[in-house]
Amino acid sequence: MGYLRIFSPHPAKTGDGAQAEDLLLEVDLRDPVLQVEVGKFVSGTEMLHLAVLHSRKLCVYSVSGTLGNVEHGNQYQMKLMYEHNLQRTACNMTYGSFGGIKGRDLICIQSMDGMLMVFEQESYAFGRFLPGFLLPGPLAYSSRTDSFITVSSCRQVESYKYQVLAFATDADKRQETEQQKLGSGKRLVVDWTLNIGEQALDICIVSFNQSASSVFVLGERNFFCLKDNGQIRFMKKLDWSPSCFLPYCSVSEGTINTLIANHNNMLHIYQDVTLKWATQLPHIPVAVRVGCLQFSLWKDLLPRSSTLEKG
Repeated sequence: MGYLRIFSPHPAKTGDGAQAEDLLLEVDLRDPVLQVEVGKFVSGTEMLHLAVLHSRKLCVYSVSGTLGNVEHGNQYQMKLMYEHNLQRTACNMTYGSFGGIKGRDLICIQSMDGMLMVFEQESYAFGRFLPGFLLPGPLAYSSRTDSFITVSSCRQVESYKYQVLAFATDADKRQETEQQKLGSGKRLVVDWTLNIGEQALDICIVSFNQSASSVFVLGERNFFCLKDNGQIRFMKKLDWSPSCFLPYCSVSEGTINTLIANHNNMLHIYQDVTLKWATQLPHIPVAVRVGCLQFSLWKDLLPRSSTLEKG
């Protein structure tokens, strides 16, 4: 419906439900919202801003608050910093320090017809068509290899280097021009591919130290952990249909925990490929995240840096 809401839930005591003051801000953006991200999207400052992706528009906002005399008197507002009108219908986006740039984040939007559009904050940088494109898939950015990773309609994971995208021939037309056929300009070449034999629901790239990073791909019946060169580190066959997942840091050295929810209202926690815990939920999750919970039951499932270990 185009409504963007910002919440800050803080129950007064255990068991309390949602309070009216938990909603800090509600804004009618008038266009359906496809994705929301937070990063350094405004030039001249390293403050965090809000990027909102619509089907035909990318908007970047600043969010600020004014303190009142009482908690209910606090006022929050959003200010539009800039926007980009898109020539193609957007599907999803990712962001990061493309090209190793420091102190700011660039945004890459994937269109429904297979074009990657890169925006350097207030400026449009370039657009490139993915070769052999049919349907859009999940999109993620790996800062360690400076690559964009997606899953194509050919059911294979594909990685494209940012520098290769930047120096490839301009994507002003979907079809190849005669000059391109004669060798003028550089063709967009994939860095590596891996056939997983199924469509992907999501991609997540995790890196908990400088020595290694992993690419996690959630498929329709399997989830895969890949090295950043495309080799399979491990995979796990699932006996149910997953709905969402989240890899996160494990307390055991050399392993990674993964939350996986499914359409049977279940939430599973895996340590690599070993099931460590499962629970029944009252609904089908569409997204999962890890927080700092004050329960000893979660001690072996949360990262070492959580407040649980400190408390």
